[in-house]
Amino acid sequence: MTILRACLHLPASNYFARSVYRASVYRGNQWYSSAAAAAVAENERKPLFDKILIANRGEIACRVISTAKRLGIKTVAIYSEADAQAMHVKLADEAYLIGTAPASDSYLQADRIINVVNQSGAQAIHPGYGFLSENADFAEQLGKQGITFIGPPEAAMRAMGSKSESKRIMQEAGVPVVPGYHGENQDPEFLKQQADQIGYPVLIKAVLGGGGKGMRIVEKPQDFAMMLESSRREALKSFGDDNVLVEKYLTKPRHVEVQVFADKLGNVVHLFERDCSVQRRHQKIIEEAPAPDLLPEIRQQLGAKAVAAAKAVNYVGAGTVEFIMDDETQQFYFMEMNTRLQ
Repeated sequence: MTILRACLHLPASNYFARSVYRASVYRGNQWYSSAAAAAVAENERKPLFDKILIANRGEIACRVISTAKRLGIKTVAIYSEADAQAMHVKLADEAYLIGTAPASDSYLQADRIINVVNQSGAQAIHPGYGFLSENADFAEQLGKQGITFIGPPEAAMRAMGSKSESKRIMQEAGVPVVPGYHGENQDPEFLKQQADQIGYPVLIKAVLGGGGKGMRIVEKPQDFAMMLESSRREALKSFGDDNVLVEKYLTKPRHVEVQVFADKLGNVVHLFERDCSVQRRHQKIIEEAPAPDLLPEIRQQLGAKAVAAAKAVNYVGAGTVEFIMDDETQQFYFMEMNTRLQ
């Protein structure tokens, strides 16, 4: 706590004593002069970094740059040839060309980005979302070079990047998961047996999937083999991995997710939930916060389980824990965690 006081100073040499007020500050069981107090406050406000690189473009890059400026942090932008006149390039203190228009030749070029970090003297990289934001290999590469990745640890990204591994971790942490098979046995006949035991309809999902890719609904047993082949084909094309999991398909689902923030001291908080059920082709169209028509105890449980999920993987930074909910019973299950801003 900070307390201000005015000390009356009466110079003895002055016959008509003048009142001279001197401001002082009480901090940490000690009184400081105003100048010393200002120095203490300034040191407390000093940001963690002097300069950061934003490995992204567009709106998210502009927002990160704007926030960094308010904190007194210098910013470095990267850009492709197509983005030479983009807003984020103009807002940053420095900007470096890293390649041609395709993202594969610019914003996904990890080695080039790291070279710009070293060239510019930036101490950290903010990945934004998309591009390299959930690339655990990139985060690990930065760590080996002493560059801070402003995001979660690479181990947390790896754990949550695999749907089967993340659900195993969630089960151990007491976070409910959708009934289904999340193991390593990928034999088609075995997966069919698991689907039969779960009961139709079932959902086939790519283990490394996202955005609905590699996802197939199977309504009846005779369609399973065809849907499995289709799911694997798309998963291999999209993610380079055709492993899948099989889960019970909820016919009246709601998609509810919880925003979490965690620090390096093990503290995790949630910023409540939002409903993302209005979707087209498994892509969110409308997000509503707070989620409507939730029982108070369900709202509380969602936040508590989201925090438990983050703690289970020693998460750091901003993340989103996604749940699927049975709209009739309000029973919810962990789906996945987005290890990035959203």
